[in-house]
Amino acid sequence: MLVTIAVAVLLLTVALPAWQVFVQNERLNSTRDQLINALNQARSLSISNDDVVTVCPYNAASPTTCGGSWSAGWAILELPQGSASMVLTQARPLSAGAPTINVATTGGAAIASVSFNPRPPYVAAAQSGDFRICDSRGASYALSFNLLSTGYIQQSSRAGYTLAGAALACP
Repeated sequence: MLVTIAVAVLLLTVALPAWQVFVQNERLNSTRDQLINALNQARSLSISNDDVVTVCPYNAASPTTCGGSWSAGWAILELPQGSASMVLTQARPLSAGAPTINVATTGGAAIASVSFNPRPPYVAAAQSGDFRICDSRGASYALSFNLLSTGYIQQSSRAGYTLAGAALACP
């Protein structure tokens, strides 16, 4: 009985830290994948509905306007032809403790929103760039993807690095 308890304690001391890292990695992957899906959905909606569709930071106080921080989540807003106001298509607020999201052009300027046009160029050059998803572990675990002006998204294959191979920086 004592040997069984000792083996169980040993397994827990080895498995628990690995499980925590697994959960943190999956939280990063899930946030990245959901944001990529939102961007792809917005591009598709823009083309199929012939409307401008915007993905921007979620604003809990006013869901049909953009917020100030991508880390609060994101919203997909559509501007129907002939309308002066945006219509909320989808909202994805993030909870406390969720990964931090930073968005910047290749020149380093912050991107406040991404608007997809139904015809080329699908995304303005000033709205294309790198999306970085970080958590409390820092830049070595951060994930990155790049949104091109064609609306195409390319993911970095290595955690902690951009698509171009540069080391990521997290706030």
